[in-house]
Order: sequence, then structure tokens, then C-alpha cells
Amino acid sequence: MAFILSGTNVVSYAEALDVKDKDQRLFESNELDFTNVPDAPGSLNNYLEDLTTKATNRINQKIRASARWREYLGYAGSGYDSIDNIPAFNPNLIKSRKADFTDMCCYYTLKEYLLPKVADFGNPESSEVQKIQYYDDKFNELFAELLNMFDWYDSDNDGTVEEGEKMVRFSLTRRTRGRRATTRVR
Repeated sequence: MAFILSGTNVVSYAEALDVKDKDQRLFESNELDFTNVPDAPGSLNNYLEDLTTKATNRINQKIRASARWREYLGYAGSGYDSIDNIPAFNPNLIKSRKADFTDMCCYYTLKEYLLPKVADFGNPESSEVQKIQYYDDKFNELFAELLNMFDWYDSDNDGTVEEGEKMVRFSLTRRTRGRRATTRVR
């Protein structure tokens, strides 16, 4: 599990091997065939790494578009002037929890780019559709966790994440007795 770098810049959070490791059966059954596709990459690994790069860019945009990112910028002291000037998320400043970003990139790649190519959407009970839902749940769970625990981002780019750069939001779970849970007897 390693980030793919171009020079010193992060290009992708996952390698082809990471994606293959998440769902080996998809690749062993040889359902992905891109040999007749024009401009197809030279190998499956190149194709997967192109998709993980695409997924990484999409994840970065999702982080930048989140309210938690704007909240974090204000907390860490690197705020913004207007909604038009929100700084981009810089993946080079991720200092810890890199394995979580790799997993999140693999989940996104599988649910958005690979499994839809082989899924039978006419049958909602098909294994591929269920896998898409599974990876979507895993992605959303990990994405929310990382945005609730900003303990991995070095906002001042000094090489370490100090206490002033860590922002943790605790999730409160509470039970409620709503109208739907009330049974009326007449």
C-alpha cells in the first residue's frame, strides 16, 4: 500500500495491486476485457492505475467540497476570503493514515469504475450490484471517519501534524422515540 508519486506530488492513493487485492475474484474471473477498446492501455495494471488516479482526483474534490474542509481551514488558521477562494485540498500534506486513503481509493475505484462495467443492473440481487453497494458503504464510512478525524493533515507544511492542526469531531449517537416507533393501541 503506497501512494503513487510523480516527483514529489501525489498522483494516486492506490496502486493496481491494492485494487486487485480488494476483490481478487473480479480479476480472476477475467470479466474485465478491454482488448477491443480503442486507445486501451497496454496492460491491466496501467488501466487500474489510470482509474485510481481518476478516483484520487475525485476524492480530493469531494474533500474540498465538504463543509468539514471549510471548517478545518478556519480551525487550522488557513482560512479563506470568500466561497470562491476555498483552497484546494493538497494530498502531499497527508502525514498519517495513508493506508485509509489507499483503502478509500480502492473502494471508490471498484464502486464507480470497475464493477459497473460487469454489473447486471436489471437484477438488483446480482452479486455485482450488491458489491457496488458494499463498496459504496465502505467508502462513505471511511470518508466520514477521515473528515471527522482531521489528525492526518499538515496544514502548515512543516513536516509534522501538531496539536493545533488536529481537529476531532465526536459522533454522538442517541436514541430517540419518534412517532414511527410509537405503537398505538385502541
